Amino acid sequence: MKISQLLLSVMSFVVTLNISTAAPLLVLADQHSGHKHDAEIRTQLNLNDGKKWRTDDALRHAMTNIRISVTNTLTAIHSGNLKSMQYDVLTKSIEKEIAFIVAHCKLDPKADENLHIILGRFAIGVDIVTAKRGTQEKELGVINMAETLNTYGKYFDHPGWRAIEFNSH
Repeated sequence: MKISQLLLSVMSFVVTLNISTAAPLLVLADQHSGHKHDAEIRTQLNLNDGKKWRTDDALRHAMTNIRISVTNTLTAIHSGNLKSMQYDVLTKSIEKEIAFIVAHCKLDPKADENLHIILGRFAIGVDIVTAKRGTQEKELGVINMAETLNTYGKYFDHPGWRAIEFNSH
């Protein structure tokens, strides 16, 4: 199955998903900036006048840790060595890093708005992985997280950041 097909599956799965697990992460993401937001929820990322958004040490630290966790999980999935408890380790790690971002990251308000979108996408990935579904859906959640990491790298200036490469089959 190609990545585009998998992402389409993720999106259709998310539509039917009870997001009870994602709700706490979405609340954390919303509390992150302490800024008042319009009633409209933005879902589209944008650049800073054509440039990537600046990051701070806290954000770079947490995103690097998330990337390591997701990459390790993808490697275990592809090698056929993933144990079901590793999904729990992954989601707990991401929840911990998002809490760290919320507590320590200080970005420009416009950059922060874009970061909220990234954190919301992680919340969806966590919800997919923790839902009482089959292994294939959990794998789709991990792919969702990897795609979110790649998107982060396209919109945020994180020196040394590398996209996660996928097997397109």
